[in-house]
Amino acid sequence: MKQWVEVAHRCLAREGSDACADVVRTFTTEDRLIVILVSGAQGRQQAVHVADEVVAGLRQGAFPDAAAETALVAALHRDVHVSLCVLQVERGREAHIVECDAPPLFLVQDGQPVLLPVAEETLGGYLVRQCKFSLQDGDHLAMVSEGFLRPRGWRWGWPDIAVAVRRWTDTGSDANKLLGALVRTYQRLNPDPPQQDVTVVAMHVRPMRTATVWTGPPVDAARDEAVLHLLMTEQGERVICGGATAQIAARLLGAELKTEPKPAGGWDEVPPTFRLEGMSLVTEGLITLGKTSERMAQAKGVHDLPRGEDGATRLARALLAADKVHFIVGLAVNPQQVGESGVPLRKGVVEDLIHDLEAHGKLVSVEYV
Repeated sequence: MKQWVEVAHRCLAREGSDACADVVRTFTTEDRLIVILVSGAQGRQQAVHVADEVVAGLRQGAFPDAAAETALVAALHRDVHVSLCVLQVERGREAHIVECDAPPLFLVQDGQPVLLPVAEETLGGYLVRQCKFSLQDGDHLAMVSEGFLRPRGWRWGWPDIAVAVRRWTDTGSDANKLLGALVRTYQRLNPDPPQQDVTVVAMHVRPMRTATVWTGPPVDAARDEAVLHLLMTEQGERVICGGATAQIAARLLGAELKTEPKPAGGWDEVPPTFRLEGMSLVTEGLITLGKTSERMAQAKGVHDLPRGEDGATRLARALLAADKVHFIVGLAVNPQQVGESGVPLRKGVVEDLIHDLEAHGKLVSVEYV
């Protein structure tokens, strides 16, 4: 199973400012993660310029150190000084960190803080540190801005924070929980508004989570078995949305399709769910997909979803918990579920879900059958 680095971040604006000037950029593909933190700028526009220049270099194939150097030289020409950190991770394992006048990366591996063996050099007055290292399942990482190290009346350094990160990660916390612990600790040490912008980026290394959703029979019924095979080869969450689709799967699997017990909230808003051997979740189709989109629109992440056990909430939970989602959408026409253009309404609802998931940073693909 592929290794994955999940990322969560939060910015706290300094006293007297409505918005944080720090900039965090993350870019994710199935095999590559880029995390950029620019802080210490006099305004957000300056930080955005630096981040854009790093991104441009990386997209042109430059290594993180070369992309950072180009961005710093350009900043110096504009008489701008910033703190910059660039992390690139290939295939969830091979990491390259570049830190320019930035606090060191915090890494906890095998339950112990790791001080990376960085190489140092100076560039136009910047202290530039870089290091290549390997990540493994269970690692936790954190990037912080300079403001995080200087709560009012306090100064805590790398060893203090590293020990704290280790303590928080002993319970197996994910990126969001580590982020919350770091921010709450800062706020406890500094209950007043911060004097500098404060930014925290938390990361957790774990196996990639995937989900495949089949909704709607294929146009050609002769493809039913092939489409089911696509779903069954998925190693992660397998979901079916739609009564007719579920009946096809049950027939081909030779399994019984059973209605699940009514949840505490009842079935007033969302239709019943079903049990089918080999599936993580089986729901009704169009209504449930629409309600799932509503649930997701109100949540920044899986932890913000309601605790209900109706089909839409469970589907939203499965989708937001996944890193990679694949939809298999059958285009067989149901006369009662067709728009004015003759296209199944199911297709439009799935496209809305795809848009929502991409906005949440998920890798999403779709296959029409």
